[in-house]
Amino acid sequence: MINIKNKKFKKDIFSIIIAMIFSLLIFYFFVVFQKEEITSSSNLERFNALSKLTDIANDLEREIQSSIVYTDFFSIIISYNPDIKPEILELYSSLALKYNKNIKSVQFAPNAVIQTVYPLAGNEAAIGHDLLGDPARVELTQKAIDKRVVVLQGPVLAKQGGFLLFNRKAIFIEKNNVEQFWGLAVVAIDFDKILEKYQTSLNDVNYLFSLRSNNENVKENLFGVVDIFDKKSIIKKIKLPEVTWELAIYPKDGWKDEQGFFKYFNAFFYFIFFIIFLLLYLTVKNYLEKLDDLKLDTLTGTLNKKAIKKIVNRKLNNESNPFYFLLIDVNDFKSINDNLGHYVGDCVLIKIASRIGQTLRLGDSISRFGGDEYIVILDNLKNDELLDEIIKRMSRVISKPIIVDGYSLNVTVSIGCANYPSEATSYNELYKIADKKMYEYKNKNKIKLKSTYEKYDEERLND
Repeated sequence: MINIKNKKFKKDIFSIIIAMIFSLLIFYFFVVFQKEEITSSSNLERFNALSKLTDIANDLEREIQSSIVYTDFFSIIISYNPDIKPEILELYSSLALKYNKNIKSVQFAPNAVIQTVYPLAGNEAAIGHDLLGDPARVELTQKAIDKRVVVLQGPVLAKQGGFLLFNRKAIFIEKNNVEQFWGLAVVAIDFDKILEKYQTSLNDVNYLFSLRSNNENVKENLFGVVDIFDKKSIIKKIKLPEVTWELAIYPKDGWKDEQGFFKYFNAFFYFIFFIIFLLLYLTVKNYLEKLDDLKLDTLTGTLNKKAIKKIVNRKLNNESNPFYFLLIDVNDFKSINDNLGHYVGDCVLIKIASRIGQTLRLGDSISRFGGDEYIVILDNLKNDELLDEIIKRMSRVISKPIIVDGYSLNVTVSIGCANYPSEATSYNELYKIADKKMYEYKNKNKIKLKSTYEKYDEERLND
């Protein structure tokens, strides 16, 4: 019984190991596939984000550049006609304001001091503003004068209120064939209004945006969550006159390949994995049981003739591992079978096999060899005294009453044994010697070994 339980335990462990190996292989291939899927999905996600970012960046750049051209326009007019009438400048300014809603005001600053603003209403605070005398304006104003290009500054909080972008272009005129600095043409762009146009795009439910200026290693945040620049965000440069802006995009939940691989393994996945493991375990176990069934006697569940022969032949190849070959025969079994029926006979055979199993040690083997004969292999017995002790215990356990179908049976057995390698070195020799000793013992003890049976009276037994 111990041996049977041990085999069952080993079979269960083996089934678990095989099921786990195949489950892990399935899991591995799933992980590889899933990672490729995540990589592909993440690349597509980045492509879509880049496409969205490029569209917004290009629109912003185009929006601002469309306002800058007016600065060039006014600088050209004044450089060719320094004495242009204020009414003409006002007309041109009103047209610029009409056709470009981003323009907040048009300013003219002779000698870098603002003297004229269109429209004046709401911009009175700008009159008299000395651009070269303002520490916050002087650097970029001087740059516009020195380089003679349009220079963008901002967004800054303007004196007249609101965040504005200032496009400044220095104007030079010729007087007596000598070029002189006249002043600056300034176009103020409403930065808040531009952002308002893109508010829907920039406040995306899936993405975070941030806009910053990046000029001469000085970075200034203009809009959004600045820390996304420290993450693996996609950045698009917006090139403006003498200024570079950077627009960044980053998913609110991070890129898919940054979110942790096992995030995609929810409870349902683990349930499926468990089901796969369980099915594999049951399949392997069922397969092993079918293999075992081919080795087992269908009635008693012990090894069959073919299986016990394989075990003995395998042991015969190892002379350093001696063993005893026991042949056990049920006494008077034919009488039991004929008089009480095959059902009772089968029950007796099953019970005897079970009782023999109870006396065996780990590593011993039992087989119903055929009819009412059993073979037992006792492995690694140190001496004959231990053999005699096992045989006596086996006979004693078997001889206990067996209650079957209203009968009480006192069954005895005859046992013969042979030793490997001292007595025999082949299966047939072991069997012949054990069989001979078994019949010698049976013939000497015929009366003593007779199996008996009687009607089982439970009430009489209780009395």
